[in-house]
Amino acid sequence: MLILFVEDDRALAANTIDFLNNEGIEVDFADSVHAAKEISSKQEYDAIVLDIGLPDGTGFVLATHFTAAQPDTPIIFLTAEAALDNKLLAFSLGALDYLTKPFELAELTIRLKLLKAKKPSIRSKPFVLGDLTIDLQQRIATRSKRVITLSPQQWQLLTLLINHYPAPVSKAIILEKLWPDNNVTPDMYKTLVSRLRNNISHQQETPLLHTIKGVGVVLRETN
Repeated sequence: MLILFVEDDRALAANTIDFLNNEGIEVDFADSVHAAKEISSKQEYDAIVLDIGLPDGTGFVLATHFTAAQPDTPIIFLTAEAALDNKLLAFSLGALDYLTKPFELAELTIRLKLLKAKKPSIRSKPFVLGDLTIDLQQRIATRSKRVITLSPQQWQLLTLLINHYPAPVSKAIILEKLWPDNNVTPDMYKTLVSRLRNNISHQQETPLLHTIKGVGVVLRETN
C-alpha cells in the first residue's frame, strides 16, 4: 500500500512515517500544498492523509484538487479542531475519514488498511510493462514465457519501483526503505540494482530497469 502523507509538522510526520513503514505501508511525504500537488502529479496513491492546516493553503483546497486529479483515491483528514462544521466540510469534499489530533498511530494504520480492504489498489492487479508481468500479491514474475526468480530483497526493490511507477525512485529512498538501519555499503546498493536489472532483462531482451544519473532508478521500456 502506498499513501501520500501531507503534514507540516515534521516531527509528527517522521514518527507517523516510521510507524506506517513498520506496518508495511509505503509513504510519500509533502509538507505544503505546493509540494503535495507536485508529488501527486507523478504518482497515484491508495490513500491520502491530509492535514487541514498547511503553511501555503488549506487542506480543504488541496482536497478539491485531489478529488479532481485522483477521484478514486480516498482521503483521510487530520485536524487539531473537532468542530462539526470542519468535519461536514471535509466529508463534502470527498473525505472518507477524519481524525482529530492528537491521534493514535495504530488507529490511523487500521483505518488505512480498512480503506484498502474496501477499495482494492490498482497495484493488486498484475503490473504489466511490455512483455514483463509482475504479480506482487503472489510474487510471480514472468517475461514472455520465462519465469523470473528473485531474491527477497530484489522483490522489495521491485515492489518499491512498481509502487512509484512511472516515476523514478531516488537512491536515498531505496536506501531508507531497504536498509532502514543504515547497514549498507555503496557496493551492496549497486549489486542489488544490477542483479535485479539482469534478472528482469536477459541479453536479447529490451532493458526495462534504468538508472538515471542524479535522479534514481525507474521501470520503463525506453532509455
